[in-house]
Amino acid sequence: MNANSDKSDNLDIKKPDDPKRKRLKIRILYILLGICITAAVVSAVGLGYELYISSQGQAYYADLTSGIKTRPHNPGYSDNAQKPPTVGAPDAPAPDDSDEETGVDVETGPQEPVWAPYVDFNALRQSLPGISAWIRLEGSVLDYPVMQAPDNYYFLSHLPDGTKHRSGSVFLDYRNNADFSDRNTLIYGHESRSGDMFGILKNYRKQSFYDENTVIYLYSPERDYELVLFAGYLVDSGVESPPIVFEDDAAFEAHIAAIKRRSFFKSDVEVSTEDRIVSLCTCAYDYPNARLVIVGKLVYS
Repeated sequence: MNANSDKSDNLDIKKPDDPKRKRLKIRILYILLGICITAAVVSAVGLGYELYISSQGQAYYADLTSGIKTRPHNPGYSDNAQKPPTVGAPDAPAPDDSDEETGVDVETGPQEPVWAPYVDFNALRQSLPGISAWIRLEGSVLDYPVMQAPDNYYFLSHLPDGTKHRSGSVFLDYRNNADFSDRNTLIYGHESRSGDMFGILKNYRKQSFYDENTVIYLYSPERDYELVLFAGYLVDSGVESPPIVFEDDAAFEAHIAAIKRRSFFKSDVEVSTEDRIVSLCTCAYDYPNARLVIVGKLVYS
């Protein structure tokens, strides 16, 4: 070989790109871009639909609660009774010979306070035949009728008036007595992205939220209750569920101790074998079949 030939062999000569390969790369890039755009559009449409469905449910419940007459709740007043106004107190209505509303008689003085339901359940049953109670967390969107059906599926996809809707309803377990006489009453509700229904319960994962919201009110046709919260925990619904019936007092005590150990928040609320509890159950997304359960004991309001 001559010198010039050796020199040319050592040159790094770059081969031109294959036009077919170049067109293939461009086509792949366009396909990937199209997939990304399609995914973004589908996600946006899905989110928009979810928000639309949620807004429908919110509008229904807002209209429902606005049309219901309620009486003022008097926290801390025992024996489920409304405390009558003091005679002669400022802004107190002037009593006549028999003032049924205030419970004051001009001759005999203040009468025993008479308990009145928070809502008129008899009237509500005309349009909501499955209503059993009303649940409310003051200062929040948690303000709903509590329904009950012959199974635990119907109100997952039906509003209280029977309209089919994905928002569903808050409802009692069909196995529970509607008067909260069971040792543990289970109440279910959807976990909504917008925070309505039982969506607010996820906030009980924080101690600070619990410290400011230790009581949820439950109103029934027979009684007013305060649900004094003492535990919040996760459960795998594919493995276990909160029990309604306990074999004996020891089993009940063991359950209380176990859920307190698992609780997201710390509470000094004491629960005895004489107490009845209520477990509020909703979806969680920590793992498949995860459920969030917030538990409180019933006390007369």
